Amino acid sequence: METPSLSHNMSSAASNDKVLFPVVTAFLETTLNHLLYREAVLKPARLRLAGKILSIKLKEIETPLILIFSERRVDVLSQWSELVDCSMKATLPALLKLRDRQCLSTLINRGEIVIEGDMQVIQQWSALLDMSEWDPAYYLSPYVGDIAAEGISRMIKKGFEFASNTIARKKTYFTESLTEEWKMVPSALEVAYFNEEVSAVANQITQLEKRLAALEGKHDPQ
Repeated sequence: METPSLSHNMSSAASNDKVLFPVVTAFLETTLNHLLYREAVLKPARLRLAGKILSIKLKEIETPLILIFSERRVDVLSQWSELVDCSMKATLPALLKLRDRQCLSTLINRGEIVIEGDMQVIQQWSALLDMSEWDPAYYLSPYVGDIAAEGISRMIKKGFEFASNTIARKKTYFTESLTEEWKMVPSALEVAYFNEEVSAVANQITQLEKRLAALEGKHDPQ
């Protein structure tokens, strides 16, 4: 049994995910292609992933991310009906740690990421991420200069941290709201007891109406 506000919160969250997720996948696809498929030095590492399909299920996002690697690009989808080479379950902080391939074993041992399928896909992807240059200043400096690029890079990093913290807080607030509202939902026994009480009151009213009708019949003039 769902309360109206609980249903409204869940439907609103689902609607927001449907609207925002295409934006997330498009942004992620553009970013990964820019970082991983521009430098010629990364080509050998990219070729090891060509033809592989990786599914990533994040705890913070209900819809999975599907990464389809080819020789020239990576496509990021939210739906995929066929088999994947590797499936990974993780949190967003754990996913970000994959940029350092030395952390992979630690993340697996701690249970922060769970991998099913071809383990080499994750190893090769982590190695590719580790080899790539993630500092925005690296790409901006040829256009705006080193000092301005460093300033913009810091702003981007702070913005990303702020966005991550905001998402985490909203997820926590939403979870707590659902938990509190779920506590207010009556149990099956409470609902059954309430129905019995209503039925009893209805029977009493019926009996009272019958008595009143009988009394009225006795006092009617012959």
